[in-house]
Amino acid sequence: MKRVAVLGSTGSIGRQAVEVIRANSGSLVVHSLVCNRNVDLLAAQSREFPGAVCGVLDPAASVPAGFLQGAGVTEEAVEGCDIVLNAFTGFAGLRASLLAARLEIPLALANKESLVTGGCLLADHIRKGLLSPVDSEHSTIARCLAGEAVRPLSVTLTASGGALRDLPLSSLADASPGMVLAHPTWSMGPRITVDSATLVNKAFEVIEARWLFPDLPVDAVLHPQSIVHSFVRLADGSWKALTGSPDMRVPIQYALLGGSGEPGLSMSDGPLDWPSLTFGRIDPARYPAYSIVIAAGELGGAAPVAANAADEVAVEAFLAGRIGFGRIPEVIENALGKTGAAPVSSYGDVLRADEEARARSRAFLGERC
Repeated sequence: MKRVAVLGSTGSIGRQAVEVIRANSGSLVVHSLVCNRNVDLLAAQSREFPGAVCGVLDPAASVPAGFLQGAGVTEEAVEGCDIVLNAFTGFAGLRASLLAARLEIPLALANKESLVTGGCLLADHIRKGLLSPVDSEHSTIARCLAGEAVRPLSVTLTASGGALRDLPLSSLADASPGMVLAHPTWSMGPRITVDSATLVNKAFEVIEARWLFPDLPVDAVLHPQSIVHSFVRLADGSWKALTGSPDMRVPIQYALLGGSGEPGLSMSDGPLDWPSLTFGRIDPARYPAYSIVIAAGELGGAAPVAANAADEVAVEAFLAGRIGFGRIPEVIENALGKTGAAPVSSYGDVLRADEEARARSRAFLGERC
């Protein structure tokens, strides 16, 4: 039995991870459950898994007796586990990933900010084979590379294009949060759904892929149906891909089981309802933030840290109704314009770059709103 620490158990990925563990009860067991502040859902999960360690990060939340609470929760939650599923949202997830790396615990990573901001700090964990990606695109690449002895030529990620992909360009800047959050194919949390509409999420995934699959050229194409999750171009020029319904439980299960054993959860209830599959280039006029964040990743150092921090600030302001959708790329670009490629070699370096970029972005919004 593999004991799983589910960090972020009440979020979208965390809830699906619990479902995957439940379906694989012969090989997986919940070791611990940690949330930020959704105590009611965590309490319900704890009743289903009475032996699990349960913790709440928010020190101000009202928690049931026996629940851990506060800054040290993550450390206690991972103690004694066999694998960490990091489904924390945002930059805060990096600390949990570094904890798993320091303890040399296998990490199923659903927190993309960990690699975007701290990829260099997790490179050894990747080289040791102790990091499994949960993003469907990277999971697909890993599966396509399995059994390939010769280095491939490149990898290509696919992007749905988000909820606004067919909206007239003239209407994009004024799109409401409700419109942006109505994703046509995936069920995800609010921030990642907004990032899907700006394609910031896809730019982050390109940065992730460069850490996970070093020395391989990485690009991305639009694929609205979300049936093909990524492509790998093999050494002989042929292409390999994994197709399937847009269901995050598939890559979660693959990461937790390590690609071995009989999966308890199967998506083969019926034939895939094949639509007409289409692919296209990413239009910089529709997705200006994509190019901005890609450039930050190529610059390296503190630049991707600043891009992520500015995006978190901008998305929070957009969802709260303080800025329009069209302002998000502007906030990211402003932060990067004041951030060089300062080297990042420690968590302290990342933390300082993050704090500075957030402060600049909030000041920028205060000046311009």
